[in-house]
Amino acid sequence: MNTEALEYFIKVYEKNSVTAAAKDLFITPQGVSKTIRQLEMELEAELFYRSSRGMEATKAGELLYARAKHIHYLIEDIKKEISIISGKKGSLNVVITYSITSILPVDFLYDFSKQYPDIQIKLKEYPDEYPLTQIFQEEVDVGLVIGTEEIENCEFELIAEGQVVVIVSKSHPLASKQEISVTDLDNETLVIKTAGEGKENGFIEKCLEQGFSPHVMHEFGNIISAHRLCERNGAVAVSIDFVEESLKNDNLKLIRLKEKIPQDIYLVSRKRGIQSKAVALFQRYVKDRCKSF
Repeated sequence: MNTEALEYFIKVYEKNSVTAAAKDLFITPQGVSKTIRQLEMELEAELFYRSSRGMEATKAGELLYARAKHIHYLIEDIKKEISIISGKKGSLNVVITYSITSILPVDFLYDFSKQYPDIQIKLKEYPDEYPLTQIFQEEVDVGLVIGTEEIENCEFELIAEGQVVVIVSKSHPLASKQEISVTDLDNETLVIKTAGEGKENGFIEKCLEQGFSPHVMHEFGNIISAHRLCERNGAVAVSIDFVEESLKNDNLKLIRLKEKIPQDIYLVSRKRGIQSKAVALFQRYVKDRCKSF
């Protein structure tokens, strides 16, 4: 068994197709099939069976996939570590969700590479509720996300706590209150965060639990859009306390909810037997900054 055979196996597993795997690997389907057969002979077990949905993994295939992905991550980490030791620049793939940039700005994250010149940050931003599992399985080393749902085979560390709040203009009738219930928003025009494909906004789920469907006029990616709609259109924006506290818009009023909807920030990394030096340094860098929150 070699790493190339494991790479072929992983690709067939993820694509559910020898042909699609071969296309990604830039080799012939016959070459992929031959490698899979050799693996099966070596392991004395069938790894796939054909179904209407393509190549489906057997129990042995599922076990091999979990182990093969772990080996793949370790090899990539070894390459990065050796690259750094050899004086070459290593890279660290980081993902961060939009709201977190209010307290961990992207320039701060990129400054990590100034402190550690041998490690180059490659940063991508996603919506707070974007489904990130596949991204973490394939390309991300470490991430800063809100919540931990549906991110598999990863380790999580809570680094900052947050709550859903609502924002209104100071002339809005609700502005006289310090705290309200979700049900008080039943007839309000709301502005909420955009949710990723296949996911639901946590605030909407809470409204549905309370027995009503909220009236949403706009879904925002940029909080500035939400603030403008509050100031000019009288809308109620659903936001996060640490985002609003960092922006400090004097024209708006922050109101807390009786029903607590957590928006906690987690430092996420893929599960590994041994953590890479680059990931460990980045984790410490972020946590040192978060101690001041």
